[in-house]
Amino acid sequence: MRKIIFCILITVIGLITTNCQKSYTWYVEPEFKATWERIIRESPPPQSFIEIKTWEGGIIPKEPGFLIAFKPWLSQEKVSVYNRLPYTLEFQGARLLALDPWMVFRKHREPGLSVNRAYSQAGGDGTLLIPGRESTIVEAWTARLVQERPGVFPSEDHVWQEAKNNLFSGNRFPRGAETYTWQDVFFRLLGNETAWVYAPLSVIRLYPNPRKSILEASAFPERVHDQEAIGQYSLQASLLWALPLGSEYEKEQLAQTYEWLKSPEIQTLIANTLGWIPANPYGTPFDPISFVSHRHWLTASFVYEIND
Repeated sequence: MRKIIFCILITVIGLITTNCQKSYTWYVEPEFKATWERIIRESPPPQSFIEIKTWEGGIIPKEPGFLIAFKPWLSQEKVSVYNRLPYTLEFQGARLLALDPWMVFRKHREPGLSVNRAYSQAGGDGTLLIPGRESTIVEAWTARLVQERPGVFPSEDHVWQEAKNNLFSGNRFPRGAETYTWQDVFFRLLGNETAWVYAPLSVIRLYPNPRKSILEASAFPERVHDQEAIGQYSLQASLLWALPLGSEYEKEQLAQTYEWLKSPEIQTLIANTLGWIPANPYGTPFDPISFVSHRHWLTASFVYEIND
């Protein structure tokens, strides 16, 4: 009898020890590994994680922990559109941590970019700048021009290709803009002429010239084709997600870290490390253009991301 009791005790102690020593893992995309190491070193999570592994995409890991990724899911669509994301902050079980919104930047004393100036090939007053050598910027402009209404994009490849081929036709952009670099854009944007540029917030925040403090941010002007779309607007952004991994029980055991990831303090740290803005509505934007970008994020009808 004593031997049976002893065996039961050993088994129970073994189970308790195994549970207490449960190991969790961070999975991150390769280019983000060093950044994530710096973030958790500066503000350690409430639970212990044994290591940070790189995730090359594709199959979602099954081991307990978190996947921290810009694109956790494969998509066959040209554009991923998220409805009411500022209100839900979640998608397919993942929590949004931070985002890099695309805004229109101009000097603070100059007028905003109008709908007609943005969409007309005829051009007009002021200079609409684009670093034409940057393929991501060309794709972003193409998406704006083919968008049928806020959050709705055509699926036909030929529509995208035609808009892309005609992007530099007419006088919307300066002559030779297809060869512009960011250096060319900033030289004119911070000069004496009236000028605008559509760009990710991070490009402006990480630009080392202190004269960028004269810049203001505003949302891209939306065309309204019907009454239903009045008051709606879409926001392009790059997104960073946290996806809990493991069984339902293991995910429940990760609740402390999940709450830590959701907190405005951690999301502000993540955002400032990247030059982005926190997804949490109570996060603290870094500077005035980040504050305006954060406000537009929180009121966006649709958020979209162009897929590779």
